[in-house]
Amino acid sequence: MKLCKRTLNFIQVINEDGAVRICGWLNDGGVIGHLAKNTLDEIYHSDAANLIREMHAKGDHSNCNVNQCPFVANNNVSDNEIEIEEVPRFPESLYLAYENVCNYHCVMCAIPGRLSKVDANVLEEKYNRIDEELRKALPYVKHVSANGLGELFASRHTLKLLSEWEPVSAPSEISVTLETNGSLFDEKHWNQISNLGQYNLSVAITVLSFEDDIYRELSGTDQPVEKLIENLRFVKSLREQGIINYLELATVYQNANYKKLPEFARRCIEEFGADYVRLRPFDPWGEVGMKEWMLDVRNVYHPNHQDFLEVMKDPMLSHPKVHDWGGGRESGLGPEPYIKTRKMYSLMESIFCDDGFMEKLDKVTDGTKVVVYGMTAVGKALASRLKNESKLCYCLDRKMDGLSYLGHPIYGINHFEDLDKDVSIVIALHWSEDVIKTMLEHAGYNGKILKITELAEDS
Repeated sequence: MKLCKRTLNFIQVINEDGAVRICGWLNDGGVIGHLAKNTLDEIYHSDAANLIREMHAKGDHSNCNVNQCPFVANNNVSDNEIEIEEVPRFPESLYLAYENVCNYHCVMCAIPGRLSKVDANVLEEKYNRIDEELRKALPYVKHVSANGLGELFASRHTLKLLSEWEPVSAPSEISVTLETNGSLFDEKHWNQISNLGQYNLSVAITVLSFEDDIYRELSGTDQPVEKLIENLRFVKSLREQGIINYLELATVYQNANYKKLPEFARRCIEEFGADYVRLRPFDPWGEVGMKEWMLDVRNVYHPNHQDFLEVMKDPMLSHPKVHDWGGGRESGLGPEPYIKTRKMYSLMESIFCDDGFMEKLDKVTDGTKVVVYGMTAVGKALASRLKNESKLCYCLDRKMDGLSYLGHPIYGINHFEDLDKDVSIVIALHWSEDVIKTMLEHAGYNGKILKITELAEDS
């Protein structure tokens, strides 16, 4: 069978609970299990993982987020596919991103605030549990990457694992990718993991700007950009010595830095010796307010969108080393948030104030229990109304997996195979409804899937 390589070799541990995801570019997050409950071997071969692989084997990429996956965005998924007969016991690649610590506070990232309310002792116990499970698999892994959800050189447990790593395969068969913001990538910090220099080593450094004011604004740091530039020169020396074998410099383009993209690309190549320049578009992590909306210059409704299109025509951005992960696509974020907010309030008004809404829901569900997908304000409103009428069974929301609302459990779709399917599901979002409907069908649900927007129409 032919699969996207990421369904086999993008196995990433993403948080303090040891959540393992098969690809970070899936609409549902791609979480296939937790190291707190199962071994990596069990998770890698779980039903949740196999479901995603089956979709890809059929050429079905409907669960891929086109705003994050450059292969789907550029219509070249086949370039990243591999032919295999069976899934191996362990993945060849393992991505360590579970500490979620960072010395930056980037405007487009939610990582720095994730651990602020977690007890330090509890956190240490969780990290030790993850370390214990990872040490069982690491010797058999041929490629390790760290740290895609935080800053590598601020990640104490990850650095220790890397410094101790002794793969059973020969060094010539081993590769490593390090992801960092570069702010701490100096000789002192490099010496902690210099053992990795014996392998095929790739380094990816995200630089939001070479302009000091824009750099500080977007990175949320007081450190001057000159320190980062000094570190980049050190990294370049490692590249020239052959210690680093491949250097990728990246940025996340958005309203504040898009005008400088041609100059950014030129400096990456000519001044810092980049082998690859990644231009990744801003994509909001969660709910979109006006602040997030203004960052997205790919949005056709953005006031600077036409100017952005002109900048992207610059010949420097067609250099063979420069790659636009946005694929020239419009983001689809849509009109200003107040318009979406107006729609949200309209739906909530239907839920709480329109008896016709509940009568229509009762009719189309034929008396079955109801599951709410999407614990947004609208989803919570619907769950509240259903609970009062004893119609709510459980809720689905990948970001709130393991929590509860009004006493009813919330599950991620990766747990769906173990849940009661004799229900009707209402998608309580007013966007991405068709994508979610497809996900539920591929997860084995063949009952009634209702869109809240359709229920509210003419009710």
